[in-house]
Amino acid sequence: MKNLLLICLLLASSAFAQEAPETELWDLYKTGQFPEVVARGQGLLNTGTVSAQVELAVGRALVDLGQSEAGVPYLQRAVDQDPERTWVYAWAQNYLGQVQALLGNLPAARQAYQLARDCGATHNATRTAGRSLRGLGLDEYFDDWIVEESVHFVFSFSPRLGIFDRQGFVAEREEAFAAISDWFGGKPDRKIRFFVWSDHVEAELAGLPPLGFSRPEFYLIHAHVGQTRGHEITHVISHHALSPGTKTGLVNEGISVVHDQTGRNRMETARQAIAMGERGLGDSPFVPVELRALWEDFDLLDTTFSYPIAAAFVDHLLNRGGKENFLAFFPDQTYAHAQAVYGPALETWIDEFEADLLSQK
Repeated sequence: MKNLLLICLLLASSAFAQEAPETELWDLYKTGQFPEVVARGQGLLNTGTVSAQVELAVGRALVDLGQSEAGVPYLQRAVDQDPERTWVYAWAQNYLGQVQALLGNLPAARQAYQLARDCGATHNATRTAGRSLRGLGLDEYFDDWIVEESVHFVFSFSPRLGIFDRQGFVAEREEAFAAISDWFGGKPDRKIRFFVWSDHVEAELAGLPPLGFSRPEFYLIHAHVGQTRGHEITHVISHHALSPGTKTGLVNEGISVVHDQTGRNRMETARQAIAMGERGLGDSPFVPVELRALWEDFDLLDTTFSYPIAAAFVDHLLNRGGKENFLAFFPDQTYAHAQAVYGPALETWIDEFEADLLSQK
């Protein structure tokens, strides 16, 4: 009896020892220690360990570190080593879909996401695949949309738009692209996929986030037909022209509103938004926030106020500091970096901007 108990304990210990490395890797992954996951996972694999979970952990960590192509072999081996198509298979396919979409291999991305969705391994993996297919415009939902290609875009128009001047819409976006890319001194290296919805409700019913939005890393825009010509295009162009490593809402949204091609007076628009909020005429009341605080946390204000204020400030910053300094500052949009680029004058400009903003409400 004692011998039997000892054997059981040894077997249990052996099983735990086999699971422990994988468990440890996922614990590291969940806390965002991606370099450590890669190092330890590769060490395990180099010892001859054959484990779909380890392959998946290393592959996902590499993708999350921005080393997408390096992650592909690990993700593919995770797929191959999971013939039962468990959660490992599903998440490996999800990440393969992401990598292929980043590389512009859209048929391969669609296939990987569909395999992740259709295997039904777990609720989260299936939901992620479905949302990715829809959000990236790869879902069967878009198969009957009207596609028109131009020099810098591939447009997909919703069938619900009906009779619509698509050629005029395309021409206006090409004009905006030319103006914005010239200003930033660069442009994307492949065409922007631009999905044009009839209105907010259509996109909401399809499960998308509120319009409009862009995914610059995927060269992708979703917008409804009535949105400004340049805002989302600016997000994509600026991302690829200057490769910002740190973005802030104040600067990134501000410059996109500045380039929305409407020609509005940014300071006057911001003042009007604040005045409406103070009179209770808008969707939410205006609560004063210092610009430096808004720079650190763009969610301190409702977008009704934060976007026009950001545009007014970026316009002010361009007027005071010039375009050259702004482009040098843009890749790191933090307040600290702005202080380093603009020097002590920045504080004076911020103070005068706040005084000007509130002077004629």
